[in-house]
Amino acid sequence: MFDPAAYVLRFLEYLVLMVLFGVPLFGWYGSHRTAIADALSDWPLRGVLLLGAAVGLMLTGTDVVVKTASILGMPVADVDRASLGWYLFETSAGLAATARGALLVILIVVLGWQRRRGKVESAFPRLAMLAGGALATLAWNGHAAAGEGASGALRLAAGLVHLLAAGGWVAAVLVFLGLLLRREAVSGSRRLRATHDLLHGSSTLVTIFVAALIVSGIAHYGDLTAWSLSTLLQSTYGNLLLVKLALFGGMLGLGALHRWTLVPRLGRALASGDPVQEVRALRQSVAAEATLAILILIVVSVLGTLSPAAA
Repeated sequence: MFDPAAYVLRFLEYLVLMVLFGVPLFGWYGSHRTAIADALSDWPLRGVLLLGAAVGLMLTGTDVVVKTASILGMPVADVDRASLGWYLFETSAGLAATARGALLVILIVVLGWQRRRGKVESAFPRLAMLAGGALATLAWNGHAAAGEGASGALRLAAGLVHLLAAGGWVAAVLVFLGLLLRREAVSGSRRLRATHDLLHGSSTLVTIFVAALIVSGIAHYGDLTAWSLSTLLQSTYGNLLLVKLALFGGMLGLGALHRWTLVPRLGRALASGDPVQEVRALRQSVAAEATLAILILIVVSVLGTLSPAAA
């Protein structure tokens, strides 16, 4: 049955946990890179991460209640403590949700402890691992954890890699967009130079994310469908997967445009002292890439509920 609210909930969980994972991962990667440190130096990172963890915790709780009601065939209002206990501790998805909630609580505690000790940047490795663990538990919300034996382990591994790589890439795109939307990004300021250096210097990390997405995506599809072309062309799952691939191709094209054309052009414009047009062009292109990323998450929110074998 088509349930828009359930799809919205899945989408928000993906988006929030991917950002919560990607931001500290990005900061950790850039902890010894001056460009990234300078570009992010005036961001309220602790507040962003604390808000993300709190929202993630709320979404997890809502997801638990909704799924319990759905499985037991009862209204949400009738879900009681016994029903929740059964779902949380007797089902694989419930155990994953329990782990997700625990990891998010620990993340909030780490953020609070770090506030007393100094800058949040020193906690980026722990925060990235905690948020990565929380994001990984979403594998139990879809097909990745549905297999058994060796093939099931391979499917789960591919799903986990896919989730984490997607989280890193989506977060990177949103960080780039946030930096380019800042007021300072219309002038030749030091922060604009730092933003350019960040975009240029993070290309290797983003390339790793993309490569991991491609390899894990191919492995996951082959495992789910036994390389069936008819599944791709004749099922709702396959049709939506084609839409996802088209959107992914668009993101790849825009990413290549940024790396090889727009970012170098911005560097030359900064040297000449008139970067306004180049900033506008790059901002519009990154906004388009972010839009495609959001659309992919919407498609994925539906894909995870469909059977590849169903027409």
